[in-house]
Formats: sequence, structure tokens, C-alpha cells
Amino acid sequence: MKKGILSITLALLVTCSFAQLSERENDATMVKLGARPQSGNLALTFGYNLGGAIDDNDADASLFTGNFFAKGDFLTFKYFQSDDLAIRFALRLSKHSNKLKGTGLTDSTGYYDGANNSSVTEDFNKTNEREYVFVPGIEKHFSTSNIFDVYMGADLYLGFGKEDSTSETTFSNGDFVKYKHKKSNTIIGIGGIVGFNIFIAHLPISIGLEYGLNLKWTLGGRYKVEESYKVGSNSEDVKYQVDQQPTAGPNLSTSPTRYSKLKKSKFDMDTNQDVRLVLNLYFAQ
Repeated sequence: MKKGILSITLALLVTCSFAQLSERENDATMVKLGARPQSGNLALTFGYNLGGAIDDNDADASLFTGNFFAKGDFLTFKYFQSDDLAIRFALRLSKHSNKLKGTGLTDSTGYYDGANNSSVTEDFNKTNEREYVFVPGIEKHFSTSNIFDVYMGADLYLGFGKEDSTSETTFSNGDFVKYKHKKSNTIIGIGGIVGFNIFIAHLPISIGLEYGLNLKWTLGGRYKVEESYKVGSNSEDVKYQVDQQPTAGPNLSTSPTRYSKLKKSKFDMDTNQDVRLVLNLYFAQ
């Protein structure tokens, strides 16, 4: 009896299911495959520079060091002035400083320099490093496809850097060492790029590739040094310039060469210095 009831139940279920399948109607649906940005939209841009991975040659003309979540990377943005015209902007601000000021001990537990057996009475050290970089640019988009996007653009690179260091040490016997150096440099660059984007599904995301031609001028970069010291009967008070970072202290080395006047500049130009994968995250204001 139970087997009979179970068989009838299964037969009814199969019949109902078949009826539902045979009576189902197709549903006409349109699925958008992209989310192309429009006038007024913004984008947060991330990029990974492939230049070093593809070619180990010098990348001195490179304007872009990547911004793939690493320390010191650029912050990069886009603003769509119109559907086919975007304003690019990148920014990097960096500052590092250290300062030390101390008064030495004067009893037998103090620090003694072996040469004069005299203790340090005052010690002062201070360093500052600053770098500010601004990269405005523009993109002209040609394709109106909701999936594939092609564009050309240009970037202007403006970089400013400064570095200064001061060191002063005096000893109980009247000896002293005073040292100071300063450096400033300006970097100006121009980059022309060609790129494309592929919009992912109906998400506000695109991935793409950029490459092009870069020109870069590096102006300045020399160190201006002031040294003053007295050690026993020897003393010196001198100003000079060098082309690389010197070491504080009197007559430690004849290298780098000291100059009374020094000018320094550099120019680099090359293609495909910034070959980069690009990820754009779009959002409305």
C-alpha cells in the first residue's frame, strides 16, 4: 500500500514539473557590457610600470615610477571635462627631517676623542629633505564604444626638490667642527602617450595600457658646502661645490672634486620609457 502511494506521488511531481518546463516563456533581457564614464565623472587611477620588467636599459627619461600601492607612489586622478576629454593630474609630496641637539658630559664618564682627550660639550645635527612633484595632463578619447576605448594624451612633469644638512660639534678644549650643505634641483618633463581601455562588465572599472615618448630636463643638483673647523693648531674655513653628496668632516677625502663654481644639468629623451598597465576606478561627483 505504501509503495503504491509513493509511486503515485512521484508520478504527480514529474507531471507537474514537466508542465512547468513546457509552459515556460523566454524573457527578453538586455545586458550592458560596460560603464563608460561621462562628462563630470571622476577616476582614481593606478598603474604598474612595465618598463623595467620588459627592458633593463636606462629609464632616465621616465616620468612615471608607478603607483601600485607602494610607498612614495604618485596619487593620480582624472576628471572628464566632457565625454571625450579628460583632465589628468598626479601628485607626490614628500618630506623627511631629523634633528638632534645634545650637551655632553664633562666628567670622567663623558665621551673623549682619542686624539685630544677632550669631551664633547655641544652637539647639533639637523637634516631636511623635501620633494614636490605635480603632473598635469590631458586625454582625448576617440572611440565611443561601451567596451573598447582608445585615446591620446600628454603630461607635463614639474618636480622640485631640496635638501639641507647642518652639523656642529664643539669640544671642551676649544676645538670645533661645523659643516653645512644645501642642494636644490628642478625637473621638467613632457610626455606624449597613446593608450586604450577595456571596460569590465557593468562595473565602473577599466583596465588598459599606455606607452609613448618622454623628454626630461634635470636642472641643478649640485651641493653647496660650507665647512669650518679647528683641531689643535689646524683650522679651515672654506666654501665649495661638489656634484655628489659629500661627507661631513675636515679633509676626509679628496673625492668628490671640490669646485669654486659648478653648473649641472641633464637631458634625456626616449620612447616607451613609461609602458604601464592602468586600472581606472570611475565614480560620479
